[in-house]
Amino acid sequence: MSGLILQSATGGSVPVAVAALVGQAIAFALACWIVYRAASGYRAARAPALLWLAVGVALLSAAPTAARVLLPTLTTAPTEIVRGVALIGELLGLTAILYAIYGDP
Repeated sequence: MSGLILQSATGGSVPVAVAALVGQAIAFALACWIVYRAASGYRAARAPALLWLAVGVALLSAAPTAARVLLPTLTTAPTEIVRGVALIGELLGLTAILYAIYGDP
């Protein structure tokens, strides 16, 4: 574990930090469950729109949540990079969802 660079947070109360972390974990778990259900629907119905919906939800919520937690924890990436990676994931997710709804997948 010596290869990991761990950063510490300062300036906040412990209950607020724990509540924020629990909220992020719940959001990540719900996003993963929705992705699983959409992917299962795709496998059953072979409807490409469901696959694009699963990809969109994964990129919209699960990927940015993971990026916001893992990047600052495991790297020394600046806040701007973390926000940029999360924002790109969200934009790609919204694009995939719009394609699933309005496109011709």
